[in-house]
Amino acid sequence: MKKVLIITYYWPPAGGSGVQRWLKFSKYLPENGWKPYIFTPDSPSFEIKDEDLFKDIHIETEVWKTPIWEPYTLKEKLFGKSESSNAGIIQYKSSTKNKIMNWVRGNVFIPDPKVFWVKPSIKLLNKKIKEEGITHIVSTGPPHSMHLIALGLKKQNPDLKWVADFRDPWSELDLLNEFHLTKKSKQKYRKLEKEVLQNADVTLTVSETWVESFKRLFSNNVKLITNGFDVDDFEVRERENDKFIIGHFGLLNHLRNPKNLWKTLHDLCDENPDFNMKLEIRLSGNIDTEVLQNITQYFHLKNKVKVLGYLSHKEVLREYNESSVLLLLLFNSESGIGNYPGKIFEYFAAKRPILGFGPKESDTQKLMEKTESGNYHYYEDVNLRENIISLFENKEEFVASDEINNFTRKKLTKQLSVLLNKM
Repeated sequence: MKKVLIITYYWPPAGGSGVQRWLKFSKYLPENGWKPYIFTPDSPSFEIKDEDLFKDIHIETEVWKTPIWEPYTLKEKLFGKSESSNAGIIQYKSSTKNKIMNWVRGNVFIPDPKVFWVKPSIKLLNKKIKEEGITHIVSTGPPHSMHLIALGLKKQNPDLKWVADFRDPWSELDLLNEFHLTKKSKQKYRKLEKEVLQNADVTLTVSETWVESFKRLFSNNVKLITNGFDVDDFEVRERENDKFIIGHFGLLNHLRNPKNLWKTLHDLCDENPDFNMKLEIRLSGNIDTEVLQNITQYFHLKNKVKVLGYLSHKEVLREYNESSVLLLLLFNSESGIGNYPGKIFEYFAAKRPILGFGPKESDTQKLMEKTESGNYHYYEDVNLRENIISLFENKEEFVASDEINNFTRKKLTKQLSVLLNKM
């Protein structure tokens, strides 16, 4: 069996979307002739835990862990503990403290607060890849310090075949604007990114727009493998309630707040007693209080919002079966154009209609049209009433398209193994 080392910050028991991509690839790589070795920090700083994900680690997978030092305790000494203790998360509220924290995060810790793990990791892995006879390495970011570890290994072992996997952009991520970067810092981000892109054998990313972006940024070999869904996770069932449940499970902040949707739902409740009686809005995950206030300002919605807190992946899958409509919210920004949220593929597998919001001409909009999986709106759209009533009155519970079969984790891992074999 051929051997591939995967350098990733996110690994079980970490929860959330960042862990899913390479956990699922590693699950199906052995049946494609590849033994995965995972290199990940011991006790990293993450807020979401999901012990259920351990079941997806293949018996052939070997996991290597080493300690990592991250500057979050230093931040807490200086500023106190905030709601988001992970310094990798942007602080959005415009207080002086948060502006300082964002500036430090963007201009001092380049490319991210995991950078102190780079040098010791290169030293350790240099020895281990030789001992194990590993021929291929994968780095996945963000955090993009994972790419710097792979870059160091590649420089010392030119025969290593290296895939640099980008789940998000790097220097062109528009959220970097929140860090108030100096000219010198911007140049450093671009320099590091260029070095990674030019030294990696393959740049791998998750959407068509980002393929073109990385081609423009000096990579001469960019490949696309999207995220997907694992058939093993899903047992699609009919709803056991007569409610009209709109569900969203994940990050919900000011960049993903469909204000016109909340107003439309309120107006429909005011006009339609049946709609008013049956509507329920279920939210879980990291929800900005500003968004909750925006929803509950409407009289009819105050008692219709159920905040479920953090749910494990298994619990989220159960919520899909309870929902009438699954809400898909892209960042209302430039980066949202090329962003396929990981949950869109799970929504395909859940076979519930999608109500999507995002920027114009996004890759997600095109994919939803191709798969006929629901309705896509721009955040500024005000004419939502007709589509929502149609969803409310629709008696066909399941949405199914042959197109969605292209996004199973097994099929995507087959594509990855073909890519590795050709390197």
